[in-house]
Amino acid sequence: MNYCTKLFACLILTVFVFGCGKKESGPQKRMLNLYIWSAYITDETVKKFEMETGIPVRYDTYDSNEALLEKLQSGVADYDVVVPSDYMARILIHQGLLQKLDPSKLPNLKNLSARFTSMPHDPGNVYTAPFLWGTTGIGYNKTKVTEVVDSWAILWDPKYKDRILLLDDLREVFGMALKWKGHSINTKNQAELEEARDLLIQQKPLIKTYNSGSFDEVLLSGDVWLAAGWSGQLAKAADQNKDLAYIVPKEGGTIWVDNAAIPGSARHPDEAHAFINFCLKPEIAAEITNLSGYPSPNEAAKQFIKPEILNDPARYPSDETLAKCEFLMDLGETSTLLDRYWTEIKSR
Repeated sequence: MNYCTKLFACLILTVFVFGCGKKESGPQKRMLNLYIWSAYITDETVKKFEMETGIPVRYDTYDSNEALLEKLQSGVADYDVVVPSDYMARILIHQGLLQKLDPSKLPNLKNLSARFTSMPHDPGNVYTAPFLWGTTGIGYNKTKVTEVVDSWAILWDPKYKDRILLLDDLREVFGMALKWKGHSINTKNQAELEEARDLLIQQKPLIKTYNSGSFDEVLLSGDVWLAAGWSGQLAKAADQNKDLAYIVPKEGGTIWVDNAAIPGSARHPDEAHAFINFCLKPEIAAEITNLSGYPSPNEAAKQFIKPEILNDPARYPSDETLAKCEFLMDLGETSTLLDRYWTEIKSR
């Protein structure tokens, strides 16, 4: 074999070996990277999905919408499903950070209640599928706080100094101050926002901690007697300790819907659709509610939800209560002002 023939043979062999090596690596491995609220998913539910689909799941948790936004804006987040609240979903859609859902891959969307199929933040559920919903109010210990708890005002009472917990969430914290004074939680009026800021600065010495991840556990431990937080976890805490209760103050509060969505950068969109569709199954949606304590937007799931949860007004409040509650809306440029006020409050 002459030199040219040998060289040609070597080239052919090289192409073959490297070509085969690339082919053997095959398509990208199936998996799902999930980024979700800390109280919303359990290993039990994840394992059921893995067993049913064969798709392994890696999940991280967060405790604020702002943490989610920062991750997705960074461009380095590697997540296939995220669960933003309604107002944050609107921001993510506006910024082009979510991709449209494929309804043909989500047949279980039909299980949603009509109330949750065309929300203000995403008419027609083009980008999002409602996951859980709830309200924001006050959890409290009835043996320690013996007066009537029916207003946000109690969180400014000096006698409860170091026994009060607030969410580490600027929109929710400003929301309670605004509601207390009769303003909308979505106001862009600077005078009203300044009033809320001044009230929160005044309140700051009374606060034991700001906590959005384990506020229910802190209340259960007795370290605080009053905790402003989200309904599901606080109602669940009341299930565990009958000395605890949860109310939406008479001024109203926040009503919110957290939604499953697929980031525009998702590397496993098929697996993402499979997971969202799995969570929309009536039995699974009910399991998520039964384990988390938060109400489900899934109408078909109601038959599988524990009666004590379904009939609990702390979780499924009356229409009269809900009429006083508002969805958080995107405040646009006003958000920058709120960020500055929040930094000022937290730095005190």
